[in-house]
Amino acid sequence: MQKIEIRLTNTQNIGFLGPEEVARISEIITALIQSGALTGVKNGKTIIHFDYEGRFMGVELDYWSWRRPKKEV
Repeated sequence: MQKIEIRLTNTQNIGFLGPEEVARISEIITALIQSGALTGVKNGKTIIHFDYEGRFMGVELDYWSWRRPKKEV
């Protein structure tokens, strides 16, 4: 198992993060990493979905799995 440490240097927009918020953010980051959304997408996009109450619902990956190479000039 690998461990990633995140240091927040500016918390102006979020304030204090309690245990529930930290767990919520951890779930989102874990899903992003496990799905390849942070390292496996090139020429595409990653979309994080939340429901109407702001609960994390999933990760959507939008990219071309195969594309004809551009001809070199």
